[in-house]
Amino acid sequence: MACLLAMVSNAAAVAQSAPTLPDAVLYGQTKTVQDLLAAGADVNAKDDTGMTPLMVAAVQGHAAIAQLLIRGGADVGLRDKGGATALMRAASANRAEVVNVLLANGADANAKDGGGMTALMAAAFGGYVDAVRPLLAHKADATAKDNEGRTALMAAASNGDVAVVQALLAGGADVAAADAAGGTAATYAAASGQAGALEALKTRGAKVGNRELMLAASECHTDVVRTLLASGLSPRGNGEGDAPILLAAAHNCVETVALLLDKGADVNARDNDGWTPLIKAAAGGRIELARLLLERGADMDVVDKLERTASMYAGLPGREDMAALFNAAKARKKP
Repeated sequence: MACLLAMVSNAAAVAQSAPTLPDAVLYGQTKTVQDLLAAGADVNAKDDTGMTPLMVAAVQGHAAIAQLLIRGGADVGLRDKGGATALMRAASANRAEVVNVLLANGADANAKDGGGMTALMAAAFGGYVDAVRPLLAHKADATAKDNEGRTALMAAASNGDVAVVQALLAGGADVAAADAAGGTAATYAAASGQAGALEALKTRGAKVGNRELMLAASECHTDVVRTLLASGLSPRGNGEGDAPILLAAAHNCVETVALLLDKGADVNARDNDGWTPLIKAAAGGRIELARLLLERGADMDVVDKLERTASMYAGLPGREDMAALFNAAKARKKP
């Protein structure tokens, strides 16, 4: 009886250790994949997330195995539970060789997942020009939008890969396309601090405005602010919303504030609460910013809507260094 139980246990252990097709694909075991396919393994079986062996090969970059699976009947159009195909998986993982294999075997370059994302968008978001180029060569739609109205060009602009931006523009991307919130590829580049991508977009006619300047200023993207000002935008903004210098000061963007001042921004600009850049610096305990503003002539005595001045905020408990800075500035002003 004990011998029989041992035999059963050993058989179960062998069965449990037998390689599965997804595992063999995962670890790049080409011979095992061939043997399993010959033995009748289900080439289109899905795991709990809807992943097929072909999708596993796509993610891992096993191009030769992907080809084997396709020859063995793998369906290149199957989707996982999120709606992604093997091509989308390969593109998002920068597996250019697998992308080529899938496209050569009929994969739909314009299929969309549940969020409306295409393989081209996934490759663009990653900055993967080697995946972008074959997709475009197989008629991937560079103007397609996801469920939020975002395009591959917006993804590339956010990532900042200039080569991808240029490839998409050459492939028919619309530089003026806007998402559901009105943002263009230039908006994404500005918000992400991608000065190189922004320059590439501008050479193809991208329009920029105060929205892009405000986004860049609020994120301390000094190089982008410089690019935008060179386009003719005013360092004082356009009167809609806070001036760029106020946004930069609110986020302690010292270098950006300095640039804006160099270009003519109003050092005493005020927001709807009457706060100036100096009040923001004093209230936030940002001493380097306050020092810069005082050196540039900021008025310490401007009163906000609560009838408080920057000097008052500088004198709050625990602000000894800030108070000393203001006192030194006041002493310099005395005749």
